[in-house]
Amino acid sequence: MKVKLIPLAIATAFAAQVQAGTVTSDGADIIIKTKGGFEAKTADGDYEFKIGGRIQLDYNSYDGVINKEEGETGSDLFFRRGRIEMKGKIKDWGYEASYNLTDSGSIDQLNTTYLGWGKTALLTFGQQKENFGLEDTGSSKWTTAIERSLPASAFDTGNTVGIKFHGATDLITYNLGVFKSAIDADDNSLDTAVTGRFVIRPVNTGDTLVHLGVGYSMRDGEFDEIGARLGVRGGEDKTANKVKAEYNSGLMGDEMKFWNLEAAANLGSVHLMAEYFDGEVTGASNLPDLAADGYYFQAGWIVTGESRKYKNGIAAFDSVKPKGANGAWEVFARYDSLDVTGSDSSPLIDLTGEEADTITLGVNWYMNSAVKIAVNYVHAETDVEKSGEDDGDALTARLQIAF
Repeated sequence: MKVKLIPLAIATAFAAQVQAGTVTSDGADIIIKTKGGFEAKTADGDYEFKIGGRIQLDYNSYDGVINKEEGETGSDLFFRRGRIEMKGKIKDWGYEASYNLTDSGSIDQLNTTYLGWGKTALLTFGQQKENFGLEDTGSSKWTTAIERSLPASAFDTGNTVGIKFHGATDLITYNLGVFKSAIDADDNSLDTAVTGRFVIRPVNTGDTLVHLGVGYSMRDGEFDEIGARLGVRGGEDKTANKVKAEYNSGLMGDEMKFWNLEAAANLGSVHLMAEYFDGEVTGASNLPDLAADGYYFQAGWIVTGESRKYKNGIAAFDSVKPKGANGAWEVFARYDSLDVTGSDSSPLIDLTGEEADTITLGVNWYMNSAVKIAVNYVHAETDVEKSGEDDGDALTARLQIAF
């Protein structure tokens, strides 16, 4: 209940300030913007503050191998994400905070960045994105498909606590950081992860872009599986199936390493993305290794002529801003594959399907800069060992408000 009252408290406090009368300042002039969220900053640029958030309401319907219950059809209506976000700067220090209102409430990001060396050399402390992979580095608000691809999900680094050195120019973007391997309140050990990424843009002019990158992550900790959901996420019961390799109950690997190659292009209203991933979990105490590799290809076309924005700072695609009163329309197709057959053949390893491939077709309608409606069709095929079905279909939809 307390979590649900947070947005109401913020709105009440803001309303009280609005009714208070004239706003005065004893320092620099204040500039207030209300487009895309509430933002206030001083005219000299020393202080900035912006509050925003995102609400994502999803509907999923899936059958066949995608559902854990053999021969059944699953469906769900649930909030995929609900976040309150705040960011800004105080002279040479930036800050960012994001809080999840779903999943009983949790911190998503909470960090500060030293800005004194300029955009080419930034130092961020706290809970943050590690920035591994093109698709995963981009915001969930502006991924083209509702869910990220199989390999991007399998090798997701998540948001962790650590220190990251990063920067960007028009030509390159880089990051290298040391982090706690996972956010886990029940884990008292300080297992570490080292993650780095380098991107070069040989072409970066207006709406034309060529993006090439490579990333690597090495992580200590306890790992019992490697895999991903079949293109669909269930709601609270998480009924969507996975393709994965996992150790038998109670067994754990103690190290995980993975790397990727990424390529993308922005050609006016057409955008292209592709990534390849490869990684393994090293078994502790002479256990066999778990291994997986995968890739995806994605192509999108904004029918109404807009171009998908791109952020040099994080080297990832961003929002679509509609030009006309009727919004912007986008169509896309994606093929992705994840293979865990590289895992050692051993009675200690359980393979829930050795290989999975999905095809995702979708339509996105950006009604305005804040509201997006997405509909995806997903067809999945796999060689599941524990089920009589080897394929399945899903229809997913999302209503998103981002501000």
